[in-house]
Amino acid sequence: MNFNKTNRFVVSASPWITICISFVLMVIIIFQTIMMYNREKEHVGNHLKEKGAVFIKSFETDVKAGMLSNQAALQRLVEKTASHPDITYLFLVDVSGKILAHNDRKMIGTQISDTALNNPVTEPDGPQWRIVDKQNDTRYFEVYKTLFSTSLQVAEKQRPPDKIQALPMPSALDAENRPVMFIGMDVRPFEQAVTEDLQHNIVMITIVFLVGLAGIISLFWSRKVIRSHRLLQDTRAFAAETIASLPMGIIIVDKRRHIRYMNDTACSLLGINISAVTDKTADEVLPEEIWHLHKIADAHGKGLEKEIVVNSENSGPTPISMMVTNIFDQAGEFLGFLFILKDLSQIRALELKIRRKERLAALGTLASGIAHEVRNPLSSIKGYAGFFGSLFEAGSDNRKAAQLMVEEIDRVDRVISELLEFARPADLQLRPTPPELLIKNSLRIIRHEAQSAGIRVKEKIDVRLPELHLDPDRFSQVLLNLYINAIQSMKHGGDLTVDVSMKREAVLFAVSDTGEGISPEDQPAVFNPYYTTKKKGTGLGLAIVHKIVEGHNGAIWLESAPGKGTTFFVSIPLKKQQRKVP
Repeated sequence: MNFNKTNRFVVSASPWITICISFVLMVIIIFQTIMMYNREKEHVGNHLKEKGAVFIKSFETDVKAGMLSNQAALQRLVEKTASHPDITYLFLVDVSGKILAHNDRKMIGTQISDTALNNPVTEPDGPQWRIVDKQNDTRYFEVYKTLFSTSLQVAEKQRPPDKIQALPMPSALDAENRPVMFIGMDVRPFEQAVTEDLQHNIVMITIVFLVGLAGIISLFWSRKVIRSHRLLQDTRAFAAETIASLPMGIIIVDKRRHIRYMNDTACSLLGINISAVTDKTADEVLPEEIWHLHKIADAHGKGLEKEIVVNSENSGPTPISMMVTNIFDQAGEFLGFLFILKDLSQIRALELKIRRKERLAALGTLASGIAHEVRNPLSSIKGYAGFFGSLFEAGSDNRKAAQLMVEEIDRVDRVISELLEFARPADLQLRPTPPELLIKNSLRIIRHEAQSAGIRVKEKIDVRLPELHLDPDRFSQVLLNLYINAIQSMKHGGDLTVDVSMKREAVLFAVSDTGEGISPEDQPAVFNPYYTTKKKGTGLGLAIVHKIVEGHNGAIWLESAPGKGTTFFVSIPLKKQQRKVP
């Protein structure tokens, strides 16, 4: 199950689910409000009806107890009952609609028309109620019921005759002509109770609506916040990955001079362990030459770019393009500094390589001219020197001078030959060659010379080495040059060690000596043409070695310390190469 898809579905669907739930809840509350309104209305109506029923029952009880004998007594009883604070009016009407008694005497004898007279309400049904409108749009809660039950009629019939004669009933209360009693009460308590209940429910509906609306708004807002947060996280991840992958060093320092961020490139360039940056200020971690630039940029109030050399424990002196600038937020408040470091080692190496190729091109042109213009006269001079030497006796000074002249001419010719070899492109005859065979053949050539100089020759060859695709003659020239240089550097004897091993996807040749070593100042120039520290050297040997190694798509470098000897490393890749030596 894909939880990310599920979370996205929940986030996108939850507002609509909430809207539906809120709508259903509001419908339920509205329905419940209507039900509660009707129930409250019925409850209050029943309460007032029961109160009216009590008044009617009390009136009937007084009638039964007193056995009213005339109309005046009936009127007094009506007025007495109507004097209760909860009763607004009270009257009795016969079946024809004539008011028999009324708390307002002016209404006695008037005729009314009412549907309640057509449907008499008897005791089993109990009193009924209704809301009626009277004059001046006044509303009343009216309870009505037909007076006297059948039990009263039976009681009258069973009463002794002497009692009937003694206490006659008023004609208005004749059991055969039962009147309807109407009691009107103030409807305001009823309406007020219903209104208050309705208002309460409206308030509840409003609260639920507002809560639901707030919930919907908050959910939409939270959804937007979640989306923005996720977008911010993605942006931060992209930015962090981009900054971490940049080939440039990035250092961010806050306004309190604490390092907030340093990528791996910056740590590598400066030779700093990222764990050493924690809880330390920038001036404690960064080299002085870098931190000093921040002071200059801070003083000028703008960015500063400068090329400096940083001494790192890992890589030694490293040329770096350094830029520092201030960081401000949108409000213009100062936040800190940004340092950008770019390693110029490869650029400087490329520039050096370009300059070297330019020199080689010029050297090739020069060599061609020298070979053409100098060799022919040298041949004539050599011939005449031999001729004039033969004119003198053997062992004479003139004969020796002529012989020395011939030797010098030969040396000049060798220099011209080396120069032509160095400047002229040559095809490499590449073929599979065992490295062990190359080492043994090349060491056999110089072994006698090494022994004569008191030098011990050691070899360390990995027997598991694969065959290399190279030109064995030209590569033997590389090895011989390195051997001869090593022998010449050990004037008082020493050890010449040849170590051949596998390093990743290449075979590494290491030729070491225990001679005088090469000073750090001379090391960058040892592969330049005509650069030599020997009195009789031409300075082309290592230049030719460098050229042949490059023709095999290999690399050559050295490690040396004065007084401790020198090691030349030659790395040849295993992949077959078919190219010409430029």
